[in-house]
Amino acid sequence: NSDQRRGSESDVHPSNIHNSEIFAIKWHPNKELIATGSSDGTARISQPNEIEATVLEHYPNEIDKKQSEASNGNCGISDRYAVTSIVWKPDGSQLLTACADGKGRIWQLDGKLVATLSNHTAPIFVCRWSADGSLIAIGSADTRVTIWDSSTYEIKQCYDHHKGPITDIEWQNQSTFATCSTDHSVAVCEIGTEKPIKLYDGHTSEVNVVRWDPSSNLLASGSDDCTVKIWNLKQDKCIHDFRGHVRNIYAVKWCPVRRVVSCSCLASASADRTIRIWDVDRGICLYTLNRHQSPVYSLAFSCDGRLLASGSYDMTVNIWSLENGTLLRTVMLDGPVSDIDWYKDNRIVAVSGNGSSYVIDLRKSYY
Repeated sequence: NSDQRRGSESDVHPSNIHNSEIFAIKWHPNKELIATGSSDGTARISQPNEIEATVLEHYPNEIDKKQSEASNGNCGISDRYAVTSIVWKPDGSQLLTACADGKGRIWQLDGKLVATLSNHTAPIFVCRWSADGSLIAIGSADTRVTIWDSSTYEIKQCYDHHKGPITDIEWQNQSTFATCSTDHSVAVCEIGTEKPIKLYDGHTSEVNVVRWDPSSNLLASGSDDCTVKIWNLKQDKCIHDFRGHVRNIYAVKWCPVRRVVSCSCLASASADRTIRIWDVDRGICLYTLNRHQSPVYSLAFSCDGRLLASGSYDMTVNIWSLENGTLLRTVMLDGPVSDIDWYKDNRIVAVSGNGSSYVIDLRKSYY
């Protein structure tokens, strides 16, 4: 039996609070800082376990700010400035945010706005720094991907190979990145080349997520067609077509190390309330983890690959052992869990749909 505890336990700490749903949460790469992005029109930077935060406002004027605060989480003007995606620069010096107003923004850690990246004509759902921090990729509902120089804040290249909104972007290296879209396709693009070097059409419904494996040789994609597909740049068709989920797939994550289960390992999370663990070397499902009661939206591995955290709309974060697929612990929060991130010292941050964020400290439990 798993150890089920509520968020009031001594190792579960509330952190900064938004006025409405939080979409994204990220640990700083090397400081004791957490960033969150919310539908309330703000991103926030705070220390773990602290309610006080540096607020990064995305409203263009005070009138919009007051109207957003008055709506207090209800659908309204704040949705126009919802912060949909956040990511730290790899060196930790800046935070990049994507907003429903079609703009990307770069911020200093003290909250100062450094640059506004304005080109898109529809909400932005995803933003990503390249591994060396020199380039920024932004994907929008206007079907375009723009690449920006992070030192001059100017557009370096624009891609229009998709026919639907861009749902995810993942850099492979400093010059190559993958994209996916509601148009059912997955693409791999190279800076300096106008058209994708690969365009994969294997999915039959919207593709929600793409992730490169730790070696950056294999690309995983998860779709509303209930499949996870594995792509190799040397081939035009997927090398694995993982079936087993019966509803939309919202997240895929590669295990960062091979030694735990002695294989290249991928986790997928679905609206069917399950997580599946796939052995990519052999092309089989190792475990089906089925203790959630609602769709599972987020996954995070521990840095040593021993544990997997899953966040669900059933208001829980589950901690699983990758060695045998057992549920070790369930942490109850006070709202649907939309995103989680695992820090290198074995603390997890999770966000709930009511605007709260939490730090779950596992350092004494399993290490």
